This record gives sequence, C-alpha cells and structure tokens, in this order.
Amino acid sequence: MNTQLTDLMNRATENLEPVTADLLERSVAQGLRQRRRRTVLLTASGAGAVLATAGLIGGGIQLLSSPADAGVAGTAAPLTKPSVKSSTKTPPASVTPTETLATLRTLLAARGLKLSKPETWGGGDFAGAAYVADDGKGGARVDVMLSGGGEGNPCVPVRSGCTRLADGSVLYVSPVSPEYTDGRQAQHGVVSRYVTLFRKDGRNINLTSYNAPDEKGQNHTRQNPILSGSELSELAKSKSWKLPAVNTLKPAGKSSLKAKTK
Repeated sequence: MNTQLTDLMNRATENLEPVTADLLERSVAQGLRQRRRRTVLLTASGAGAVLATAGLIGGGIQLLSSPADAGVAGTAAPLTKPSVKSSTKTPPASVTPTETLATLRTLLAARGLKLSKPETWGGGDFAGAAYVADDGKGGARVDVMLSGGGEGNPCVPVRSGCTRLADGSVLYVSPVSPEYTDGRQAQHGVVSRYVTLFRKDGRNINLTSYNAPDEKGQNHTRQNPILSGSELSELAKSKSWKLPAVNTLKPAGKSSLKAKTK
C-alpha cells in the first residue's frame, strides 16, 4: 500500500511547472485585474451579510424576550428606557468612480492625449476609471483602480521593480507582459504594463497602460503600451488623486465583476 501511494504521488508531481519569475508576474497581473472587477458583488454581498446578521440578532432578541422577563418577583421593573448616546462621528469621505474618472482625464489631457470611451466601475472602498488615449499613433487603453486597502503589498518580499519612497510608501513597476497565454496572443498581440503605489496605510493606486483599445478581444494598435513605466509612475505619484477611506477589514476573497457606465 505504501509503495502504491508513493508511486501515485510521484506521478502527480513530476510534471508540475516550477515557479518562475514570469509565472509570478502573470499571477500578480491577474490579481490586479480581478481587483479592478470585483467591487459590485463585494458591495452587494457585504451589505446583505450585515442585514442578515442584524435580522438574526433582532429576531433572536424578540424570540428570547417575553412579558414574564420584564421583571423578577421582588424587583421593580425600570420605568424608563436606558439612554443611548447618539453618535456624532462623521463618516469618512469616500471617492466616487466619477471623481476618479475626472482626475484621470485631467492628468492624461495634460499630456496632450486625445481621450475617448470613458468607463467607470466600483464605489465604496474601490473606484476605477478608464479611457482610450491617443497620441496620434494609435488609441490604447489606460485605466486606474484606487483601493482603500486589503490587498497584499506587491513589494513584500522585495523584488525587481520595487522602490521605497521617502514617505514610506512603495512603488512597483511591472515589466511589459502579454495579456494572453495561448494562441490568441499571436492573433491580437495585446501587451500591458502597470504600476502600483502602495501607501503605508494599505491604500493603493494602480495604473495600467495597454497597446490596444481594450485588454481583451481587440487587436493592438501599437507595438508598446502608450505610457511608459516612468510615465505611469508619475501619474501614480500625483497629489490629484482622492483615495477611498482606509479599509480596516481584511477580505478573505472577493468576487470579480466590473460595472460599466459610459
């Protein structure tokens, strides 16, 4: 029995692909794409969970309470309800996808780029926006995703492309990588690069530049992404971005769905 089990384990692992830098980079890029798309179901499911929990607690209190519980023999029942202090704390301001789109438009237009096909998604602790930008050599997508936090720091552990800034944040610049891992890459030829500015409080700014009008399904219009790594880094460092409030929750997993408004 032990010999058979060992043989089966050897067969199962002999063809596994070793972890390479290219494989790691594709995994990080895929994670970024999933973060860009997951906000709508996250918001809906999170609100539903809170309401369901509140309903269960409220129902449990009503079921456990009864007139007989109002007072115990020999004990006077309270004549008034205990006072509850009202909260005057102002909820933290949140950025909207529309505001994010406006900031992206201002920063890209300042570079002399012609913009079309505006797109937004997200809300709450995430906000995303995109444009097709054209410098006269072919239109290509540029998008941004702002997060209140909850994601892993791309520079832990430190790797090539990471830079620590004076304010304690870190900047990661990815190499140019293909969007497809199969035969469609030869057909469409879409490549991209992205940067992530990860702040000390966990909030982050993610910008991605493509060499095609969209990340999937369209042919490339130029050889390389329309913005270089240094140009994306400059955009990420801009003080114009309004970030969501710090997300103190650590999400175990979030759904991927991009809501579009054009």
